[in-house]
Amino acid sequence: MSNQNKAVMPLESITVLDLSRVLSGPYCSMMLGDMGATIWKVEPPSGDDSRGLAPPFINGESAYYLSVNRNKLGICLDLTKEEGRQVLFSLAKKADVLIENFRPDLKERLGITYQELSQMNPRLVYCSISGFGQQGPYRKLPGLDNIFQGMAGLMQINGDEGSPPLKVGERIADMIAGMQAAFGIMVALYNRFISGRGQYLDLALVDSLIASQAPMISYYFATGSQPPKAGNGSIFSAPTELFETADRPINVCIFIDKHWIKLCKVLDMEECLSDPRFISNPLRAENA
Repeated sequence: MSNQNKAVMPLESITVLDLSRVLSGPYCSMMLGDMGATIWKVEPPSGDDSRGLAPPFINGESAYYLSVNRNKLGICLDLTKEEGRQVLFSLAKKADVLIENFRPDLKERLGITYQELSQMNPRLVYCSISGFGQQGPYRKLPGLDNIFQGMAGLMQINGDEGSPPLKVGERIADMIAGMQAAFGIMVALYNRFISGRGQYLDLALVDSLIASQAPMISYYFATGSQPPKAGNGSIFSAPTELFETADRPINVCIFIDKHWIKLCKVLDMEECLSDPRFISNPLRAENA
């Protein structure tokens, strides 16, 4: 393919200095790398902690680590030593974005806070991802995804009614925080295009997970009650459920009336169309 016909990726001119480890930060930087950004991934001599999240392995590498670290250039730096920090400072002066998920007190001890690095590079967009944010009584506490799922209330609405709290199978807090961080970075880069200056972004995993539950939170504000658990169903629509059939389970999710009409015709249940309990989605949900 000639250079004339080569597609230009939207972030080709952006360089990201990624100090983050495990999942949320690396997922964020990988998304930016997929859009063309150059990613400098910095790991300590012991390596990213996710290298130990295995098995399975792919060619001797943790499959978990590989899943969120494509499209990156790796460098090993010991930030506890002055030589390592000096290399980091030189990289930060050239970078457009820095992503990190250190505890606030550790950043301060290493001298790599936004206040310090922005003096070297005023155009730097600096994104901190942490469990509980940079302020408040929990700011120094570590945490992992299932802890955030519990604290954010997600485990309480997951599963069937009457069952104990149940976490989502994927590390959803990390994934959502990573996506929100990527969105925030893009907004900050656009603002830099206008103002000429970078910004500081503070992303907390527990906050991201709470924000992702807007419909359930609105249920609580509207009713004053804890949203009931619906398992594979939904409290907002019906029929929505996993139905067993002769050969395999089938997922059905209906809330638009025209789809309800089609479903009843396909199943030869047209008598349901005149049933007053089912003539609208709110009534179908109420009488599920």
